[in-house]
Amino acid sequence: MNDPTSPDNVPDDKGQQYDAQPYYEYAQPYRDYEHSIPPQEKKPLQPAAPAWPMPPSYSTASGVQPQTTGIQPSWQPAPPPVYWPAQGATPPPMLTPAPGSINASKKGWWIFGIVSAVCAILLVLAGSFALYAIVIRPAVSRTVTLQPTTTAPSTTAAFRTTACPFTPGEGITAGKELSCGLLTVPEDRGQAHSRTIQLAVAIFKPAATIPTDPIVYLSGGPGGALLSGWGPAVTTATLHQMTQGHTLIMFDQRGTGYSQPALNCSEMTQLNTDMQDKILSREEGSTLYVTAGQKCHDRLLSSGINLQAYTSIADATDVHDLVHALGYQQVDLYGVSYGTRLALTVMRLFPDDIRSVILDSTLPTQIKLFNTLPAVRQHAYDTLFKGCAASATCHATYPQLESVFYQLVTDLNAKPITLQDAKYGPVALDGDSLASWVFVMLYVTQLIPYLPKAIMQVSQGNYDLISRLYGVLMLQNDVSDGMYYSVECGEDMAFTTAQDLSSAAVGMHKEIQPQMLADLQTQYRLCQLWGEHPVPTVQKQPVISSLPTLILSGEYDPITPASNAKLALQTLSHGYLFQFPATGHGVFNTDNCPDTIVSAFLQQPMTKPDGACIATMSAPNFK
Repeated sequence: MNDPTSPDNVPDDKGQQYDAQPYYEYAQPYRDYEHSIPPQEKKPLQPAAPAWPMPPSYSTASGVQPQTTGIQPSWQPAPPPVYWPAQGATPPPMLTPAPGSINASKKGWWIFGIVSAVCAILLVLAGSFALYAIVIRPAVSRTVTLQPTTTAPSTTAAFRTTACPFTPGEGITAGKELSCGLLTVPEDRGQAHSRTIQLAVAIFKPAATIPTDPIVYLSGGPGGALLSGWGPAVTTATLHQMTQGHTLIMFDQRGTGYSQPALNCSEMTQLNTDMQDKILSREEGSTLYVTAGQKCHDRLLSSGINLQAYTSIADATDVHDLVHALGYQQVDLYGVSYGTRLALTVMRLFPDDIRSVILDSTLPTQIKLFNTLPAVRQHAYDTLFKGCAASATCHATYPQLESVFYQLVTDLNAKPITLQDAKYGPVALDGDSLASWVFVMLYVTQLIPYLPKAIMQVSQGNYDLISRLYGVLMLQNDVSDGMYYSVECGEDMAFTTAQDLSSAAVGMHKEIQPQMLADLQTQYRLCQLWGEHPVPTVQKQPVISSLPTLILSGEYDPITPASNAKLALQTLSHGYLFQFPATGHGVFNTDNCPDTIVSAFLQQPMTKPDGACIATMSAPNFK
């Protein structure tokens, strides 16, 4: 999986190098999807953004011949709630590489638009339950209602300039357009003599910087690395688009990427690799996954890491310390996927630090993620099938798409097949893994039009499209599992019971319900072993604010549906919500329309942007 020619590989917890390309939530910019598109249909693909990191699939096989014996559906780890910020980190649009310039390694990566969707895991959910305290008090955006820790925000945070940990993009000169450094903060601000940790920071500045507040990019995950993928993607050709004239601040959140310590779980990564070409029962896969997670947990603790200190509240306080350590009074926040929950937490704790906020593919603080995943996933499939039925071309070409899909899931669970992935080699494909792949494809706006065709191909024994796109979406991993579980187990699963999960899965189609329930139960078991303390209950309440907030939502977003955005909007008195047709997870830079709206908002945050361009956007152009 490693590319020894890449200068940007990142060391894992064993000191070995792993692919620096961000997991699909972040990696959209460089994913070479173009090889999957028929030559006559090729056109420059805009980077799309994933949202939550998805756990790798355990349902891949090693043979070349389709298996004909009945086998229990293989289990795949439930996609972690990756509120992956897949696309942009900052509001400015990013350039798309010229046709033919995309390469599977190094500089051939797709350049993402600065704002958008990422997570795997897929964690942002849709749920539209009543808000806590529907009586919205006058939103006083400057009032801090929650203390991040038992002590005051750190006064010992310090920033120092260092060499960049990644190779700058073409034309970018360290010390000129780019500077890097480390922010040192206490690991646990609740302890008087806590050890310190270091956060890796990269700051991009265009030649003519707009004299306004800088943009701070909050990536998804939780646990997604940012600098290893985004840093090299910024070139002289894309600098202005990515920054829109602002200073752009990117950083790897605590426990992730180049920040130290990084809570990577080599045990889980190795398991995913070992099981890639094997079919396991859901029970076998679950047991192996939980065991690997337990080993990682124990190793991290034995190395002296305080897993209780890796939370969204701690992350938000890191943002506060970073802003002031760099000498700024206020910043614009851009968050995508999990990054939106982090942005909302900063809004609650440190409103004086903020000029404006962009929430792209929103995960409200009050949602109990795991409870909503079944309904959100079912809604994702329903949206695809309804969209095809509403399209004259798609309906005429694939009139029975929905029934074909569910029958295919059943058939492949009974008789898995083997396909040769273009990048990762032989993988086993059963019904569960097919359903997961379709779900993840919906993250990427540019790939949505090809889903009906891909499903029909598989039903006819043609694995052309899926073999080109399975591995890059399902098997690539650049997420800190330790950070993911530290955040999610204390922030969402701690407020969820096993019965809640069973009840949540009841309304799903019978063909996909067993896998969803097995995944949720596996996450529940692992969180019981992880032992993370529940976050303060106020963190699970809605964020009430009058800060100007732009909310972007994609119609086809499979993990953070429009219901999430509407829920967050209810307590944001100066919030502006825009929904975009034919768009997946991570809206920014998928079309000129959202980019224009983002640009207008940054210029005048207190004025709602003109959204008339949305009417010019059409439904997916299904192939």
